[in-house]
Order: sequence, then structure tokens, then C-alpha cells
Amino acid sequence: MNEHPTTCNPEIQAVIREMFAICESAGADDDEKNRAMATAVEALFPSLASDSLEFADGLRKLERANQRASELDAEEATFAERLKAIMDSRDWTQERLAAAIGVGQPAISNMLNRQCRPQRSTVTRLADALGVEPNELWPTWTV
Repeated sequence: MNEHPTTCNPEIQAVIREMFAICESAGADDDEKNRAMATAVEALFPSLASDSLEFADGLRKLERANQRASELDAEEATFAERLKAIMDSRDWTQERLAAAIGVGQPAISNMLNRQCRPQRSTVTRLADALGVEPNELWPTWTV
């Protein structure tokens, strides 16, 4: 005999009742209630539970990507500040630095104004031209 597709078997019904009892219990803490609710949802809607896990994983990946973008933004700001400070301390103009590394002055301006993020090879060329180590320009520089 086939069960109706929307009917849970008695074992699943018992688990769901137990999970709802935990959710309604005054003695259960928030973590226990959340785990119980997740178990009930998984029992009632197996594909939804799978989809929600994938969604949660996607949110975690997006959060990590946003965090990395924020870190890069902060590194870029530090780079621009350091480059400007080193140029000022050596009395170098944008034109002089541009000529020293073989780019146009607008490229230096764009880096200083954070309108572009320099490639690693550019940071190396800048550091060489200014006589500093790359990590003096880019805060998290690693070889």
C-alpha cells in the first residue's frame, strides 16, 4: 500500500512532535530550539532543507568574499597613503615616478586616487624605483 505523498510515516511524525515539544519547552535554550526546528523542517521538507543548506553555504561564501573585498579595499587605501608619503619624502612628482617605471602620469594618479588597484608587478616596479621593499608599499605583500 502506497502512502499519500504528503503523509509522513509514524516514525517521522514522532520525531516532528518531539522537535516541536523541544521548541515549545521553556527549559530549552535558543540553540536547542534552533536545532530542533531545523530537524523538523528537514523531516517535513527534505528538499527544502537541502536547498536551505546550499543557500546558507552560498551566504557564507558571499560573506567571505565581502570580507576579502573589504580587506583589499583597506590594503589599497594603505598602499595609496604609503606611496604618497614615500613620494613626498623623496620629493618625487607623479611624472618622475611614472617615467621611472615606464607608465604614464595618469596611471600614478589613478593609483594615488584609488581608481585602480596595481598589479603585483607594478608594486614591485614602484618599490624598486623608490628604493623600498614592496611590503613598505603594500601592507600584506608576500613573496
